[in-house]
Amino acid sequence: MSKKIDELLTKSGVAINNGINQAAIASLLQEFGYTPERLAEGQDLRTTAGLLTNRQKKEDGEQQAATEALNQSIEEANRVYIPFLKIARVAFRKDTNRYIQLELNGSRKDSHSDWLGQTKVFYANLLADEEALEKMAGYGQTQEKLETGLGLVIIAEEKLAMRKKEMGEAQDATIARDEAVDALQEWYSDYIEIARLALADQPQYLEMLGIISPS
Repeated sequence: MSKKIDELLTKSGVAINNGINQAAIASLLQEFGYTPERLAEGQDLRTTAGLLTNRQKKEDGEQQAATEALNQSIEEANRVYIPFLKIARVAFRKDTNRYIQLELNGSRKDSHSDWLGQTKVFYANLLADEEALEKMAGYGQTQEKLETGLGLVIIAEEKLAMRKKEMGEAQDATIARDEAVDALQEWYSDYIEIARLALADQPQYLEMLGIISPS
């Protein structure tokens, strides 16, 4: 997709600029309705499509960076959380109530939002339960360590919010780019068809517009 758009921007740029700047070509095109004003419209469409293409690439890059930052923050949080989880499963093996409250059963959630909910429940319920904290302390896991673990989860939550923001901006940028590219493609296709007629007896002029062989 990106390669095709770049090709369109390049081809249309050559065809429009030479149609404007080469007097002999401009004169022949004008006889078929492609006045300087009409060619300027095409130039504006190309400029807009180019700007929005660059913006889309920028937003896409920011989205990818936000995704990498999110994944890294989750990995860092899990390096602390998973050992806590395993210790808690031992500490509360016979405590059905806390086993449920801390969501110790089963595998960890796969989706980012579900993982976030699961880890926050674990830390929130554990840190609010003095008896449970004492039990964890018996395995060397202090309240301070648990609060540090919760802090890493909160950082991951912030990264998730940022990733969602960047995703939305990237989607908006893609829609805007696609609309601009479609408008340019339509204008350019019509322009080339008319240019083939206007310059039919001047193949060298067609080549200057990037048209190698007539239809």
